[in-house]
Amino acid sequence: MTSVRILIEGERVQGVGYRVFLLRKAFECGIKNLYARNVDTDKVEALVTDEEHKVNSFYEALEKEKPKEAIVKHVKKELYNNKIPIPSTIDFLHLLTFEELSEGRGEIVELRDEITEKLPDKIADAFIDRIKKALK
Repeated sequence: MTSVRILIEGERVQGVGYRVFLLRKAFECGIKNLYARNVDTDKVEALVTDEEHKVNSFYEALEKEKPKEAIVKHVKKELYNNKIPIPSTIDFLHLLTFEELSEGRGEIVELRDEITEKLPDKIADAFIDRIKKALK
């Protein structure tokens, strides 16, 4: 298992659904542990733990892709040696607020179909309910 901190820096990385985008990419890459948060006014930090090849795949996706309205200057990766555990990707999904979900409307709608195929029915149903409320 490898743990890394990925820092995404740019003129516009907050308020564009970046954390939802990170969640989508984590599910696509099979990442088991993810936590992301805004840092300062121009950065998003993602903490990731999984098998090295999955983490590398996730990082490579972040270097090539971004939310539609994001303006990214740098994406850098470093080892994360903090003893504070990184929550599961499913737990991170639950941490997203309605505001964060509504900020990432385009991403969340695209994510809905992909994610519900991979989640247990009970979690998928709760996720879809949360999306519907956020999109109102």
